[in-house]
Formats: sequence, structure tokens, C-alpha cells
Amino acid sequence: MSRECYLSQPEVVEVFPVKGGTDIIMRKNIVKTIKEPDMEGGERYTVWECDEVQLRHKGDVTRNEVEQKFEYWWTLGEGGTEEDATDQEAEAEGKPTIAERLDALEGAVMELAEVLVNG
Repeated sequence: MSRECYLSQPEVVEVFPVKGGTDIIMRKNIVKTIKEPDMEGGERYTVWECDEVQLRHKGDVTRNEVEQKFEYWWTLGEGGTEEDATDQEAEAEGKPTIAERLDALEGAVMELAEVLVNG
């Protein structure tokens, strides 16, 4: 992730089809800021600052698909694995992570096995 600055308000998500995939640019924490003159003078000006990640996806993806799974794609853009991205998305939605789902499944199998063995 990097902190970026734009002269006009940037889009939250941009996608660009490229040979062999899609370039994705995502931004959050977009804020309008007034920059004051530096020591050499100049004028005040307005900029838009934001956190930004960029990634190349080896496949086709639309802007709408990225917007629908924003946290998933953001995590991938920060260098996370698909498991990390799935867990981040689940946590953001208040759903169980992969490990929590696995623990629940193992517990259910053990209870079923106990019922079958003990009748």
C-alpha cells in the first residue's frame, strides 16, 4: 500500500484490461486536503490523498466484481494470499474464517463419530 496524492478526486476502483489479465487500482481513505505554500512561496491548492494498492490479476475481472469483494482484492493487492484475502473478507462481513470453519467441521465430525461408536 502507498499513500498517493491527486489533483482531482480519484475513483475508488479502476480496472484496465491488459494482455493476459487485468490491472486493478484500488483506493480507500480518500480525503480532500488543502496544501499550504512551502518555504519558497506559491499558492494554496487542493489535493485528494488516499491509500492505494495496485495489482495485476491473471484473468478477466470487472470493476463491479472488484467493488463487490473490495476487501478480498485489497488484501491481494497488499501481497496477501488467497486464504488471507478470503479470511479478511469473511471478517469484514462478520463471517467465520477458513480456520474457524475447519474447526467447526472437525468438531461436528468428532461428535458424529462419538455418537456412531457409542450408539
